[in-house]
This record gives sequence, structure tokens and C-alpha cells, in this order.
Amino acid sequence: MICAGSFVRARDILGSTRGEFFCYTAFTSLRSAHGSSTYGYARLMKTGNFSSSISLKRTARNNQAPLFAKIVGSAEADRLTENGIGVEDLDADPLSLNQVSSRKNGSKSAQKGDMILAAVDMGTNSFHMVVVRADSQGRFQLMDTEKEDVRLGSGSPDLSVITPDAESRALAALKRFKILAETRKAEMRLVATSAVREARNRRTFVRRVRDTVGLEVEVLAGTEEACLIYQGVLQALPVYDKTILVVDIGGGSTEFVLGHEGKPIYATSLKLGHIRLSQQFLSLGSSKKDELKKEQIDELRRHIRVILADSGVIDKVQATDFEVAVGSSGTIESIEQMIHHTVTTSSDSQDVDGQPNANLLRDREFTADELNQVVKKICKAKNLEQRMKIPGLPEKRADVIVAGAVLLEEIFLAMGIKKIMVSPYALREGVIVDTLAEIFENYKPGFNIRKTSILNLALKFNTDRRMESAQHSASLAKDILAGLQMCSTGTKECVSDVALFLNKGDADLLEAATILHYVGMFINHKSYHKHSYYLIKNNEHLLGYSPMEIEILALLVRYHRKKVPSSKDEDFAKLPEEVQKKVRAMCAVMRVAVALDRCDSSAIRHAHIFQQSGSILLIFKRQASIIVADEHDLEALSVEAKSASLSS
Repeated sequence: MICAGSFVRARDILGSTRGEFFCYTAFTSLRSAHGSSTYGYARLMKTGNFSSSISLKRTARNNQAPLFAKIVGSAEADRLTENGIGVEDLDADPLSLNQVSSRKNGSKSAQKGDMILAAVDMGTNSFHMVVVRADSQGRFQLMDTEKEDVRLGSGSPDLSVITPDAESRALAALKRFKILAETRKAEMRLVATSAVREARNRRTFVRRVRDTVGLEVEVLAGTEEACLIYQGVLQALPVYDKTILVVDIGGGSTEFVLGHEGKPIYATSLKLGHIRLSQQFLSLGSSKKDELKKEQIDELRRHIRVILADSGVIDKVQATDFEVAVGSSGTIESIEQMIHHTVTTSSDSQDVDGQPNANLLRDREFTADELNQVVKKICKAKNLEQRMKIPGLPEKRADVIVAGAVLLEEIFLAMGIKKIMVSPYALREGVIVDTLAEIFENYKPGFNIRKTSILNLALKFNTDRRMESAQHSASLAKDILAGLQMCSTGTKECVSDVALFLNKGDADLLEAATILHYVGMFINHKSYHKHSYYLIKNNEHLLGYSPMEIEILALLVRYHRKKVPSSKDEDFAKLPEEVQKKVRAMCAVMRVAVALDRCDSSAIRHAHIFQQSGSILLIFKRQASIIVADEHDLEALSVEAKSASLSS
């Protein structure tokens, strides 16, 4: 019988709060605190572990909505004020974020169905824009990303002024962003950080953006920026249920956040940025041949240590038992790229034993030792010309990487960080989340980003509405795997024995791959498993998965039909030997699960595995007609009895 044949072939793949205190953190837009016109907004987020209570009040006069936070009996009051939150008590006239965004930048209110949103991060070093498509439940996918190296903070050592040249570059970049957003019919939201926040001429700059480009700019307070970065990070990494420390090094400031389950426990922003420090201590903008002096580095380190010590951030971090450290934005991403280039090119693709180099699929993270080696390499390059030739380092970042790398090294030392994960998401994605949170009630982003990203991708390529069948096959795969893990034949070559070594993470990968197995049909039904492999491996929407896990997903989909995994496949051969065994076992299970629902009828509701003597029996209960549409063995299997068994 064909199902039995499929099962045998599958077998052959193996070869043979503290307490009661809480507060509401007021997210504020503070341009109007300095006299500029604005439509401010506020979001109140319950955070926990603060020993203070912050109440927000607001006034609206002549289309102005200045925001202030009143801190009541708080030991954090001075710190919050230093970070840009004005303390004042005013009458309230609420204005929702959705109303604010619509009124400011000409967007339309949310309609049923998908929404297109654009968020622009006007950073001190570069401007970033993301355009996303959000569905009716608030789940979003990236459509476009754009970046312009504006250097808004250059030309002013203390970031006290936005120079005419910097303003011209900013306006040109925003005009281009606006055109792209309008092409996508996206609602735009612009946020500015330290370069605008600290500039004496910020009101003039914001007014010129409005008059010249036709866009309103929200100037974020430092703590607000930090909390939005945290929300962005949660959309890219599976750390929602962990207590994490987020470090984001920007051009003008560095943000620190301690958070757990989507709630910031502590957030602050310090005037430590790579452009600011480069201009103050390293003569940014000097000749490419000017040499970097040891005295400059020493003075830079002393300054960083003083700022960190005086801020109180070290005490807060050391008092919190965080589980994971996460870094975001350009400096940390550039350092990770340099480290990745070093570890993947320092040795041959195979070691002396002929095994693949596991570093080829390493996670986006690095250790304190790896960081120290990179800092030494950067400081060893005596001038800009030499730094521009460092492998893995983007040329445009070569003039500010010294300050950024030294700053990160000092943060590692001060806070006892041993390893840091790198997030591809940061402030701009956090702004998207914040916007969606104002539109949808009970919105809980980041709770299970892995599952959400799998479903998003499956829906995107849901050709002929096959997703329901794929989900049913995934359920059958879980049933089969669970049954196999209860069996043992005493031979390491049997699927069931290898299945014993599969953990919950492996089972989740099997389920995800089975849900995605059909996506290649969007391109062509012929050889769709190969198209599926390509779409998964080269997709940017699978968030929360490591490079190794994405490779496993792609290979499972590639080998769920026709050829079995082989060491002749270079991608499969890259996997460590133990992982190869797991992939073979998961492929066997996946082949059977997909075959049991090839007719997309869900005729077999459940599958059960039993051990009988030396055999493994697959038993399913349901009278149905099943067609297994595999080109290699097209046959019809009529199940006339209420149960049937397949022997391994």
C-alpha cells in the first residue's frame, strides 16, 4: 500500500515584582516643553518594580498638546527629569495617538483589513525608515526598509546645534522617504532622538521639516526612546518571557532598558554616543591619515567610566538578575559583522576531522572575549584609512567605530556582560508596535514571535488555500513524533530511537516546517519543495529563529518529498553530525504526516504510534479515501475498515 511505502521510505532516510508597587511610565513628546508647536502624545505603560507613581496630565490649546509628567513621591524624579521629562501639573485633554498621527501627517484612520504604516527614526548618525503591512490583528510584516547617512549631529561637538549642512541633508532624506511612503500609501510617523532633542535650534528645525516636507516630527524623551527600543527588540528575538538588558548605542546617546514580559522595569538614556564621543575626543572629520593616539583612547575611557558611574545605571543593572543581554543599532551590528567575518574566514570550511565548521551557521551574538579582540584590532589601525580596510566593517562607519567599540567594551566591563545577542530591530520597529498598540485593544506584541512569523509567511504564500491542510499535517507530525518517542527498538538507526533525542525545540521546528512545506507552490507546483527551500532560507520575516534553525527549516521542507537528505548536499553537510541525524528523523516523520493529508481533506484526524514486538505501528481511525499525490508513487489507498495499521 502506498502509505506503507511512504513510511518505509521515510524510515530508510536514516540509512538503516517584587511586591505591590507599580507605576505608569509616561511616554512623552517634549518639543513643546521648549516652546515649539506640537501635537504630543502619551502612552501609559504599566511597568512594575518601580517604587514610584507617575501621573500624566495634558493640555490642548490652539492645536498644541504639550505633555508633562508629574512624579509623585518618587526617588526617580531627578533621574527622569535629567533624561528630558518635564515635571508639571496641567489639565488633561486626551488626544489618541491614532488621531495625532492622522492629523499630523495626513494619514487616514485605520480601516478593516490590512494597514500600511511607515516609521522614520531620525537618528543622530542616520535616518531609517521601515514600511510594514499590518493585518486586522496587529501582526505586521516588513515591506521596505530605507537608510540615509544624514549625520544630523555632525558639526557640533556637544550636539547643541543642527548645522545648515546637516539640516539640508535631513530635509533631502525626508523628502525621499515621503515619496516612498506615499508610493506605498503608508501612514507616516516620524520620531527624532538626541540630535534634535538637545539642539537649541530644534524648534526652527522641526518647523522647517513641517513647512518644507509637510511632515510633523515627534521629539522623543530619552526614557521614551529607550522603552520603544525595548518594544522593537521584542519583535525580533524570542526573549519576551525573560528578564533582559537592552543596550542601544546611537550617535548621540546610549539607551539602557531592563524589561520582562513586555514591561520596562528600568529605562534611561545617557549622553554617550559614537558621534558625540568621536567629536569630543577623537577629532572626527580630520584627515584620513591622522593617527589615533593612545592618550585619546585613555581619555575617552575615563570619560565613559565617569558618566556610567554617576548615572546610577550600573547599580540598577547589577541589582537586577537579568538573563539575557541584547544589543541593537548600527555600532553593535557592525561589531557583530566584524566578528562573524573573522570566525568564518579564519579557518577552512572543514576542520581536521573533516567535520563542517559550525561557525558558518553561528547565531547573531558575540562574547566579551570576541569583543575585546575586535576593539584591539580597531585601535591597532592607527588612522581612518587603515580602519576602512578592516574586513567586515562598513566603510561609512569607520570614522566612528573607535568610540562606539570602546564604549561597548566599557559597558561590558561595568555591567559584567559575558555575551550579547544582536537584534535587527530597534527604535523604528518599536514605533510601529506603539502605533498598533493605540489602534488595537489588548494588543500583546512579541508574546510568541516565532509562531507569528511562521503563520505570517504561510499566509503570504497561501496558494489554493493550502494552509489549513498544512496545519493539519503539522498536527499529525506532532502526534507521530510523540508516539515514536514512546517507542524503542534498541537500534540507533531506527527513526523511533533517534526521535528519543529530539527535544521540544526540535518538535517546534518540525511543526513549523510542516506548516511551511507548501509555500513554494506560489512559484510553481513542479519541484515546489525546492522553491519552498529557497523562500524559507532567503526570507527576512522568520523572526526569532537562529541561522541554524532557519537552515534546518529549509532543509526539512526541501527533503519532505523525493530525494532524502544526503551528505552530497553542501547545505546539509554544513550541519553538525548530531543535527544531521535529527534532521533525517524529522524528515521521516514529516514525509508521513504530509502524505496522510495529501488530498487536503483532513480525512485522518489523528495518528497514533504503537510498538508491537520489533515493529512500530502507525494507526489511524477514520473511514476515508486517501490519495497520496507523490510523483514517485501515485496510488489510491481506500481505507474501508475503521482502522488500519502500517508496519515499519
